[in-house]
This record gives sequence, structure tokens and C-alpha cells, in this order.
Amino acid sequence: MFETLRENKYFNEVVKFLQEKKLYQNSYLVGGSVRDLLLKRDLKDIDFAIKGDSIDLAKEFSRKIGGTFVLLDEVFSIGRVVKDNVTIDFAQLSGESIETDLSERDFTINAMATDLSLKNLIDPFGGMEDLKNRLIKMVKEENLKADPLRILRAYRFHATVNFDIENNTREALKKNAFLMKVTAKERIKEELWKILSVDNSARTVEMMVEDEIFKAFFKMPDLLQIRPNLQVLIIIEEALRNPEKIFTHHKITFNPNIIACLKFTGIFGHHALSFIKQIKPSKKEERFVEKLIEAGVSIKKVETLLDKVRFVKNYENVLYPALIYGISTDPLGMARAWFYREIENFYKKVYLKNKKKLPLIKGEDILSLGFEPSPLVGEIIERIETLVLAGKISKKEEALEEIKRRYGQNRLSE
Repeated sequence: MFETLRENKYFNEVVKFLQEKKLYQNSYLVGGSVRDLLLKRDLKDIDFAIKGDSIDLAKEFSRKIGGTFVLLDEVFSIGRVVKDNVTIDFAQLSGESIETDLSERDFTINAMATDLSLKNLIDPFGGMEDLKNRLIKMVKEENLKADPLRILRAYRFHATVNFDIENNTREALKKNAFLMKVTAKERIKEELWKILSVDNSARTVEMMVEDEIFKAFFKMPDLLQIRPNLQVLIIIEEALRNPEKIFTHHKITFNPNIIACLKFTGIFGHHALSFIKQIKPSKKEERFVEKLIEAGVSIKKVETLLDKVRFVKNYENVLYPALIYGISTDPLGMARAWFYREIENFYKKVYLKNKKKLPLIKGEDILSLGFEPSPLVGEIIERIETLVLAGKISKKEEALEEIKRRYGQNRLSE
């Protein structure tokens, strides 16, 4: 059942360490580690419940293996050790027995354990049966109330392990969702981002909309005016899965934060900026969402070649997400993919090549033509840059002629 773990270097290191501390008989592998091993998923975290001072033990073990110690939760006495991208959590056993500890966990699939011999599965709440039936079932409703973030975690598991939520559990989630108002916003964002990291998160987001989960942690006045846009999210996810449907140069990858922010913006549209501010984003995430919303408005105004240049220039650092967001909010959707492909082709074949020619002229070149220092000089430089990027001008002489022609009277003539 747990054969692969027997070969895990760090599991064996912990077992040896706990044997030396005479804690082998009072220590267990628990929770998500047991679940993932039974599901034959890659084990990213190794979770232990120990009848002892777990934080001091984690510190000592970290020193022993040359890892990094992190105080994960002082209240629940959880210490984390990180080494070689492996995460090992030491938690203090809750109550006098492992059964008591498991009774306080969130869902039955997370309320299983094994002793360190790996021979005995401890499963007092039928978690193994629920794994087989692909069900997310609460251990008891009181556990959801004790830590309301567990409500959002249920939807996260719905997304990440593709299990269904058992009916009574779903009713309890809806009934107690309002308790998340007091949950730390950073923790809410972390769970949301995990949901949105899944390729097909629309299925879970649809359930969250039906269960009015977003209303539980976003301020109501804004939500009264909107409904999360599932169709936009579906198109975004299709574009991310099959970029060749839109782009010619379709070998594009985004980091998970970019994907989460893109989907979040798609779901909430122009409200996304006010909503993301409520869940304590990083400055980079906040600015990214702001740029996407701006780009979504700007791309609808792109008609001419110069419009195309200005759009690419303004949103170059978020260009591909902006194009995906644009097509997802386009009334014609994928039927207008040609338009977004044209912008990408222009960027790859024209814009990037001509960008290497900049700066073609400088401020002193313009002043040498008799212009006085003023904002007009900056305006002229910007226009010449736009024409260069569009491929209309490629030489300094052509730029100077354009300035004389358009601004000959030392003023902007439209």
C-alpha cells in the first residue's frame, strides 16, 4: 500500500530520527500524505503527527539534515522542514490518541493515518471508501466551523483531485460559508489560486457560484451588481489548453500566478481589481490585473496599424494574457481569433524587428530643428517611435523629414 514511501530518503531519515528520540511508537504519517499515496499521486509533502514537542523536533531535525525550518503554525504546533524541494511537516498529535487527532480533521479522505511501520491503515471515518467513490465528505460539521477556510478547501479538492462533494457536506459548506468573513484574506487567496491553477477550474467555479461562496468573502455591495462570468473563464481555459487555436507562435507558457490572475480577471471583469485588493495580493498581481482590465478596454479600439502599434507598446509585458483576455470577452469569441492572431503576428514579425532600431532620433535632434524645449518634443519622439515600430520609417533622415512635414510650424497639426 505504501511501498513507494519505503524508498523515500527523507521519510526514512525522519523515522530514524524519531526512533532515536524514542517517539517511534507515538508518531504517525497522516492526512494529505496518506491520501496522495493511496491515490498514487506524486508525494510533495510528508506530514507527521507526533506525541511530543513538534516544533522543537522540527528545529532539531532541520539542523540534523541541513534543511530550512519554518514555523508554520504556532497555535497548532506545526513546524516545517524544507530540503531539496521536499516539505516535511511535524505536527503535535491533537488529543491523547491518533483517532482523536483524526476526528478533528476536515474531510474523511484527509482523516487517515498509518503508523511508521506502514503496515496498518488507521481509517476511523471511512476515508478509503470515499477515495474509491471519489467523494469529499466532511468528518463533522463542527470541524468546518473550527476553521472556516476548510469550506473553501472542499472546493479546492473538488478541483485538484476531481472528486464530487457529498450532498450533506455541500449543504454544510453553503450554510457555514459566511464564517469565512473572519478568515485571513491571504489564506483565501492561496486556496483560490490553487483552484484556478487547475486546467478545468470552470467546473469548480460554477459550483462555487451556485453555492454563493464568493459572496462569503467578497464585500456584498460590489457583488450585488455582478455575476461571475463563467463563459469568459471557459474561453480562457480553452485558449490556455489549445493556444494554437489563436496564436501562430503558440509555444507560450505562464507561471501559475499569471494564470490565476488572468482567470480571476476573466471571472470578475472590471470588478476584478476591487475584488483582488480584498484578498491581499502582491503589488505585482494587483498591477497585472489592472493592466489586463485596461488592455481589455483598449483592444476593442484597435482598428488601424498605428492603433495596433500603440496597443502592443502599452501592453507588451502582458501581451499574450491580454490577447487571451481580449478574445474571451469578445462577443464573437473564438470566431474572431484571426484578429488576435494578426496582432500577435504583427508583434513577432514587425514590432520586435523594428524595436531594435530605436531610438532613431533624440531630443537634441528635434531641438536642432528650431523647436523649443516643451512637452511637444516628447510628443514628437513618441510619434516617431510609433512610425518606426509600424515599419513606416526606418532611417533618421526619414524621421527628420516627417517632423518637418508634420510639425513645420512648431506646433502639433492634426
